[in-house]
This record gives sequence, C-alpha cells and structure tokens, in this order.
Amino acid sequence: VRADAQHRLMEGKSVNDRAVTLFEKYDLEIEKTRKGRGMLIATTPHGEIALTEYAGSVDRLLFVREKMEQIAQKFDGKLDHILPTTEGELYCSDYEGQNYIAKQYLDGFECNVLQERQCIEAMQCMAKLHMAMRHLQTQQPYQADRLLDDFKRKDAELVRARNFMRRLSRKDEFTLMFLRAYERYWQQTKLAQSFLDAACLQALERKQLTEEMYVHGDMNQHNIIMLQGKVMTFRNFEKLGAHLQMKDVYFFMRKILEKNHWSVALADQMIESYAAITPVEHAEYCYLYARFLYPEKFWKVANGYLNRRKSLPPHRQKEKLVTFEQREEERQLFLNKWLERCR
Repeated sequence: VRADAQHRLMEGKSVNDRAVTLFEKYDLEIEKTRKGRGMLIATTPHGEIALTEYAGSVDRLLFVREKMEQIAQKFDGKLDHILPTTEGELYCSDYEGQNYIAKQYLDGFECNVLQERQCIEAMQCMAKLHMAMRHLQTQQPYQADRLLDDFKRKDAELVRARNFMRRLSRKDEFTLMFLRAYERYWQQTKLAQSFLDAACLQALERKQLTEEMYVHGDMNQHNIIMLQGKVMTFRNFEKLGAHLQMKDVYFFMRKILEKNHWSVALADQMIESYAAITPVEHAEYCYLYARFLYPEKFWKVANGYLNRRKSLPPHRQKEKLVTFEQREEERQLFLNKWLERCR
C-alpha cells in the first residue's frame, strides 16, 4: 500500500466513515471496524475481513482469484481470498475513486527475520506452497518468463542514474560516493548475467515449463504469517504469476540474509529445508547465485535517486548506500561459499 493510501486510511475521523461506506458494498454483518497497517479491518461473526488499496486491473484480479481457488484445493493451509461485493465485483471504490479489495484477514505474527528457526520453517512451508502452485489449470498456453529481462531493466536504470549524476555541475557527498562505487557494482551486474549461460537458461526454462510453475511474487517476511497454533501460511497474492519458483526463494532468502550478516550457515539450512520437500537442481542453484551476485541494494539506491521526488530524501539514500557498502565484505564471503554449490 502506498504511503498516501496509508495516510488516507489512518485519518482519524474519516476512518469510520470510510469503513462504513466501503463495507456496505459487501454482504457482511459488521460488528466493529478497526485500523490495521495500511488497511481497514472489519470484525464479522465469521471472522475478520481486511480492506486494502488496489491499483491493478480487473483482469488481474480475475486471474488471481481463479488461481487462488485452485491453489487452495492443493495447499494444506489457510490462504486469503478476494471477496466479491454484493454486485459480484472483485473491488469497490471510495468517494475519491480509489479502488479497494476485501480479503479474509489472516491474524497472526509476521515471520521474525531474526529467529532462525522461523526462517527455516518458512522455507519448508514455501516449498509446500510451491508444490501446490504447479500444473494449475489455465485457458491460455503456459509460457515461461524471460529470466534476464529483470537484470536488463535494472541495468538501464543504473546507467541512467550514473549519466545524470555525471552531468551535475555540483556533486554532493552522496553523488560522489555513488559514482566512486559504480564501476565495482557494474562489474557485478555483468558477472551475474554471464553466469547464466545458454545451457543454464535452457535448463531453467525447461523446468519451469515442465512443471508449469507459479510464484507468489512478493515473498517477504511481511507476507508469511504465523497463525494461532503455530501454523504458518501466506497472504497477499496480488502479484501471483508464472515464473521460476526460485524467484520467491531468492527474494525471501535475500531479505533474511541481509538481516543476518549474510550467514552461510543459515543460508545452507534454509535452502536444504526447501530442497528436502522440493528438490533443487544445479541450474537453480546457479540462478540463485546470479541473483545474489547482482547488487540489488545498489540498484535500489539508484532507483530511489531517479524517483527521488517520490522516494527517500538524499540523506536517507546516502545512509542506505553506506549500510550496503559496510555489508559488502560479508556478502562477498557468502557468495564465495555459495559458488561451491554451482560447481
């Protein structure tokens, strides 16, 4: 949810009015409403319902709902589902024209990034979810994503940021720091892409097509929930799509490893717990290595700079770059160890 949407949802007096207006569009018996992080939550006799902002298309909602119904039949766990309005629509709009979707609210604790046991358990649960996200019925032929497109898009943004900074007549401390570090990280982007050679890419595409894989698309600790009874599950599938499932694995592992000093031991336990349920092939280890090698945080700093009017102020971008640089030695030690899995 964007910051402006969170602000609207958190406005003191207007929250109740907004909640009443929006929830009236659903066949729900509302007992009370409350504010959540970027959402409105209604308590009903049949559980809690969350209303969150939605900026995508109706076709995407139809696609997600269809796939989630199939996944729910195969996954042994509770998942959130998009609820239709009384008129059968999958979204509703407020008086400002902003769209929202309603889903069952999965009340629990987010995965604790500093609790190793939870992170390992999350990988096991993710493997089970991924098994349920294969061979889903579809009216259109299943097509694999081009795995290098993401790298190329980010490369272009890095070049744009560098070229813009070079043209500045007066360069501040952040700009000078970025330009000094640029060549080193640019080399990492090229190494990451060269590591995925034709044979590796063919093997990855073959596996994705054979298994007809889908991914959650936003796999992070905020979307992995520990429910009552210590049952772990997932929420917020709006970015669900066809892709190699190592994409989910990479995003979650990178988040966790960044918070845990790029611990090799933790990375080994996480991937092995996943592989115990869903075997990981050699090409997939190579894919993960290439993704870990690509300087994601450096690109995020560049991306934030290009969108600085909507993003962090310059001093916060500088802080993020300094933090990334400070952890670079740990990341390189991890990469050297992970490379052994690719030989």
